[in-house]
Amino acid sequence: MKLFILRHGEAEPLVCDDASRELTERGREQVAAVCRARAAELSEVRTIWASPFVRTQQTAAIVARHLGLPVTTETLLLGDTPASAVLQALATADGFPILLVSHQPLVGSLVNGLCGSGNQHPMGTSSLACLSAEVWANNCAELAWLQHKL
Repeated sequence: MKLFILRHGEAEPLVCDDASRELTERGREQVAAVCRARAAELSEVRTIWASPFVRTQQTAAIVARHLGLPVTTETLLLGDTPASAVLQALATADGFPILLVSHQPLVGSLVNGLCGSGNQHPMGTSSLACLSAEVWANNCAELAWLQHKL
């Protein structure tokens, strides 16, 4: 099975409410560029899950337009959610390959935990990872590739 993990694009500075921060124009462009660069691989995605925060919804919408898919809002994809909670949800999920659109530190914890790579794989804004595994558990996945913003 494949799992794609995308960190939201560059967002406006924190003013008062982190959840309502929007993508910057540069952030939108970087997400779109990553989608174009990995269009062939992303065409495999069947399901998109995104955090409820504005910037992740906007990021997921950019990808969804490229793929012609709906976005499912998943509250468990907040940045401070334990990776184990996401792994439990993936264990019973249908519709793989799934694209998760979320925040740090969750995206980094998922990529590095699943691959057993410590902190070897940084997940900056607009970074997109593709992992493959038979089961979604720590140290059980292989990183197929990691695309950073262009």
